[in-house]
Amino acid sequence: MQLTSLVGGYVEAAEADLSLRLAARTMATKNIGSLLVAPDGRIHGIITERDLVRAASQGADFDTEIVGDWMADYPQLAQADWDVRRAVDEMLHQGFRHMPVVEGDRPVGMVSIKDLVWAMRAVET
Repeated sequence: MQLTSLVGGYVEAAEADLSLRLAARTMATKNIGSLLVAPDGRIHGIITERDLVRAASQGADFDTEIVGDWMADYPQLAQADWDVRRAVDEMLHQGFRHMPVVEGDRPVGMVSIKDLVWAMRAVET
């Protein structure tokens, strides 16, 4: 199964100057674990639940500190035509829980390790 079958062509995004509080609220409201930072259509970063926990543990002010200060710059990308196993291997090797999916350099989705486990399970049954 290819990643393209798991993503819907849309990725929740945030601006780099969005407050950490609003980023956290967006993730909670949308029930997602990450936001892409791609202001010009090109991926500049990703902010995840882990980044927000790290910020909280270091005393970040969630009302004044911004996504751009806590995001991972230029994250590892998965190509939409990758096999699910390849994405799992990459995510496990790198220690990621979320990875943007692209066609060429255009973001088309985001996969989580949970998405990939479900996909692998569906293929096996």
